[in-house]
Formats: sequence, structure tokens, C-alpha cells
Amino acid sequence: MGSFPSSDPLRSITQAEISSFLLDGVVHLPEIVNKDWLDLIDSALKLMLTEPEMFADLTALGSDLNKTQDSTVLTDGGIKGGRFLSGVDHWKEDEIFAAFAKISPLPSIVAELMNSEKVYLYEDSVLIKEPGTAERTAFHQDLSYFHIEGENICTVWAPLDDVDSETGGVVYLRSSHKSNKVFKPNWFVVNESLPGTEGTDLPDIEMSDEKLDLIQFNTKPGDLVVHHALTLHGAGGNSSVSKQRRAVSVRYCGDDSTYKIRPGTPKKLHHENMRTGEPVVDHPDCPLVWG
Repeated sequence: MGSFPSSDPLRSITQAEISSFLLDGVVHLPEIVNKDWLDLIDSALKLMLTEPEMFADLTALGSDLNKTQDSTVLTDGGIKGGRFLSGVDHWKEDEIFAAFAKISPLPSIVAELMNSEKVYLYEDSVLIKEPGTAERTAFHQDLSYFHIEGENICTVWAPLDDVDSETGGVVYLRSSHKSNKVFKPNWFVVNESLPGTEGTDLPDIEMSDEKLDLIQFNTKPGDLVVHHALTLHGAGGNSSVSKQRRAVSVRYCGDDSTYKIRPGTPKKLHHENMRTGEPVVDHPDCPLVWG
């Protein structure tokens, strides 16, 4: 790898922040990553977007799954609805994304929050909601999409733009990780379970009559939001006329994580050789990045 910014966080994690992660299942860490890292990711992402085949159009998927929703609806500003784009495992193809996942401050931050001696990289993903994107992110749990299980599994969400409720800030159901229940994965843009998956369908959080303890953070580049892999979360569309909503998510697992092959959940190539119960160890497709 070439020359990159420091691997050290800009500041220490507070005990209150560690407690929030443990108790709430999510924590906002303001101003903790050098923005030079985000500038590098920004430049790499702009190049990737010139190759459309690298991203899935989730707005098109949502339109196919829910014919009652017009994915080209006009916003109040008269702007044609934007796209919800998603890509995964960019760290395997791009040196900058690999460095961000492996040698940026992220692995050390995750190790401290999870109190884990070892940290393994599971995957990264890019999520983009262009201005005027109507498509919502359905409430879901990350763990239901992973072929691993264990207590020390989390997602780090790193925004590349200022994000708030208008542009589709992520909303978390506080302490939902404490149920230890893994629901079926859904299509990500509608609350419909993937066919052939095992377990219980996730209730429609947005249609619930209960008063739910939902939390959302306004974030800026250099901030991180880290949530437990069992924490339920979702997001609205991007109703702004001109503001992008781009973020990189990096998923990690730590001590005592084992493989759990989940029927019906899409596999990565190396999962074909894994068996449920096998411990996660250093592997080219799931490398040790801390410890």
C-alpha cells in the first residue's frame, strides 16, 4: 500500500461512548477520523461511479418489488427522483478502500468498543442516495445477512457528506440488540423477507403502533457511527434537492466469532468452503486487521 494518513484516531474514545455502544447498541463518535481519509475515499468513489456495473440500483429493485411506489416521483423542487445505489467489497479491488478498512483508525476503534483482542474485516459497502431519492432503507439487522455469529460483530458507518433527517440519516432502535434475536433478512428496500431464509419475519417497525425508542444522529465527514450487528436500523429517502448522501460502511467481527451459514442468504465465494461452527481466523477474504 502507498502512503496514507495516520492510523491513529484524532481523539480517545470516552467511557460514556463505550457505554452507549454496549447499552444502546449504537454510538456516534464525532470528529474522530482525519478528514484526509474521507477525501481519499471520496476521490476513489468518484472514479468508481464512472463504472456503473460496480453498483446495484436499489431504486430499480424497490420499484420492481413494490409497484405501488413510483421511483421517479418528483420532489417539491421539481427534480426527478434520484437513485439509491449500493456496492460491496470494494476493499478487494481498490487500494484506498482496502487501506480505509485495514489500516485507518477504524480497526483500533472497533477493538476498543467491542473489547476484542482481534478484529477481522468481513466486508465494506457503499450506500449512495442521490438528491430526490424516494427509496427508503427498510429496517433490518446486519447480522441476518452475514454468515457469521458471535457477540463481537459490528458495522462502522462513515459519512462522506453532512447527513441529517432530510438527506436520509440512519435511524436506530435503541437497545434492540439485547434481544439476541436474529430475524430473517429482507430485500433492504422493502420489508419483505428474502425467500428461503430461516427464522422469524421482522415486524414492520415503521407501521408499529408502539412508541419506539428511535435515535438518529446528524453526522459530518470525520464522524463515525458504530452499531452492533443485531441493532435494528433503517433510513428515509433523500428529500433534498441538491445534497448527496454518501457513506461507506465497514463490517468487522472479533473474538469468538464463528461461521454460521444461513440458508437463503447470499454467500460470498469463500463461504462455500466454510462450515457452521468453524472459528473465524485470518483468511484472504476475511483478514485479520487488528491484534
